[in-house]
Amino acid sequence: MSESARIAHVAIATADATALAATLVAALGAESAGEELLDHGGLRVVFVRVGTVMFELLEPRSPDHTVAKYLEKRGPGLHHVSLEVGDVAAAIERARAAGVEPIDRVPRAGAHGTRVAFLHPKSVGGVLIEFSEPGQG
Repeated sequence: MSESARIAHVAIATADATALAATLVAALGAESAGEELLDHGGLRVVFVRVGTVMFELLEPRSPDHTVAKYLEKRGPGLHHVSLEVGDVAAAIERARAAGVEPIDRVPRAGAHGTRVAFLHPKSVGGVLIEFSEPGQG
């Protein structure tokens, strides 16, 4: 996995993705790269690209969404770092074999048709890590 893994994106939790996207465009020369609703409309994801780095700005649309709870507890900021992998199920198993606790034991749907799974931050230095397998097509 390590030979081909790369950072897929860095996710930032925010109450206002539109405003944060505008700031990143103005301050960093970023490019708007679209948006998507996930979790049955409970999460708005705004994509902003700075060079080769993709930021996902996570704006909860429902007060009971996990990102809304994250914002309430920790405030805005880094939410997770996503690693692109060729096989997310194999990556989960490798992490489990190493004693890392997965949040997702089976992959689930992510943005842009990806399959994703998260690792518990307590197992990996306090950072939420996502495995992301690119979609087909």
